[in-house]
Amino acid sequence: MKLTIPRLPLLATLKLLHGLPQRSVSMPILKYIRIDATPTTLLLNGTDLEIGIQQRLDVSCQGNRTFIVPTEPLLEFIRELNTETIDWQLDADKNLTVQAGKTKAKFKLANPSDYPTLPAPPQPLLFTLPASDIDALLQETLPAVGDADARYIFNAIRLSLLEGDGPTMELVGTDGKRLVKTHRATGTWLTTDHETKTALLPKKAGKLLATMLGQSEAPTIGVGLSPTMIGFHLGTLCLTSRLMEGSFPKIEGALPKPTAPLFSLPKLHFEDPLRRVSVINGRDGKPIRLQIRSHDIILNATNVDLGEATESIDRPEPGRELTVGFNTLFLLDALESMPGEHCHIHMESPLSPCLLTTPERPEWRHVVMPIQLPT
Repeated sequence: MKLTIPRLPLLATLKLLHGLPQRSVSMPILKYIRIDATPTTLLLNGTDLEIGIQQRLDVSCQGNRTFIVPTEPLLEFIRELNTETIDWQLDADKNLTVQAGKTKAKFKLANPSDYPTLPAPPQPLLFTLPASDIDALLQETLPAVGDADARYIFNAIRLSLLEGDGPTMELVGTDGKRLVKTHRATGTWLTTDHETKTALLPKKAGKLLATMLGQSEAPTIGVGLSPTMIGFHLGTLCLTSRLMEGSFPKIEGALPKPTAPLFSLPKLHFEDPLRRVSVINGRDGKPIRLQIRSHDIILNATNVDLGEATESIDRPEPGRELTVGFNTLFLLDALESMPGEHCHIHMESPLSPCLLTTPERPEWRHVVMPIQLPT
């Protein structure tokens, strides 16, 4: 069997599939991908047993064939090529020869029957959503989700599908020290099932979906949901993930209601000085001090090994005074993921939750817990 494949779509798919299994995976076969060739398409499949990804490439093939090829060496070889297309040839001895111009490599194939079955996507699709909107939801939520957290449930994104004339997708993420709640009401129903549904999406699946959205030009994404699985269909890409089980933290009491802002600034007038001052203490969780005075805000970062950095920000309107400390990384993450250009900071006392909002997207609310500064 011979076929010619466009290099760049193939390379993007291999990068995505390579990031699917863990490096220390106990099943060596998961470091391979399954390729299903039909007369008109090439289906590239990868899984880590919990998440499955399938990419369809429109390629003319000679007949039907399924084969298993190691992901990393194939990716590294194709990464080093510079041609627009790549020729593949399968022989009867279970080898795949990849050639571009005068360069070629031969890869030994594994037994297709050894490859695990990919999680089946739930059917039918319940609704579609503009791809740009679900991408924005993920960018706003992912920074607050726990990463390999000791508390298993903090590694989940709470995804809620809310009923209405059109479906509203709401995402909530927290790691216990910060919390984000956001939504978009721009979906379109595809079925008559309009009941409110809630699912716990693994953070890993959310990050992979964000990567897919970044490399796809599909305008919309279709979403299917069952009690144990969720599926996302994005053009020629499909991601299926098992849902997490457990009790997600009740966030209603932890999400303060917006009151009059402690101060308001254009976002970049706050974010840029914060990033500059944080250079002295890095972005690894060290504290930064905010001295909020009547007419200005003093940012101060100290590092016992390097020194100290300070910057003053003019306060547009005079107001209450407060001195508070924050984890530098948490505060920067909140500002970087803010979906508006203007920032409101709501806070009652030095140890009360700090709520960040933006008038451009009132549905986005990000809470950062302060830290106690040394006296």
